[in-house]
Amino acid sequence: MVTKIVSLKSTEDVICGLEPIRVEGQVVGYELYEPRLVSFSEVRTLAEQVDPTAVSINFRKWQLFSEDVKYQIPADWVVTICEPLPQLKLSYEEKLEEHERTMSALSE
Repeated sequence: MVTKIVSLKSTEDVICGLEPIRVEGQVVGYELYEPRLVSFSEVRTLAEQVDPTAVSINFRKWQLFSEDVKYQIPADWVVTICEPLPQLKLSYEEKLEEHERTMSALSE
């Protein structure tokens, strides 16, 4: 499974582990593992001024009301699949590791 940014027909951009679903050799859909919506916001200085050279990247669970970690979507809902910037990919993977550690600690 590879980490990709997937743009959906719904105009959402998610970063996730991505695996194609194949039937008789044809891609009919995709399995998204731990999808997170990706957004950004402006960074403000202490004086409440916008820093034009910086942005804050935000990750939010794609399906807030589900405890699932894997989702299957039809191929025709995918508009674009692309490689995330290295720092974005690293941030996403660090957030997932942090979440897994937290969930593991809670289940003990």
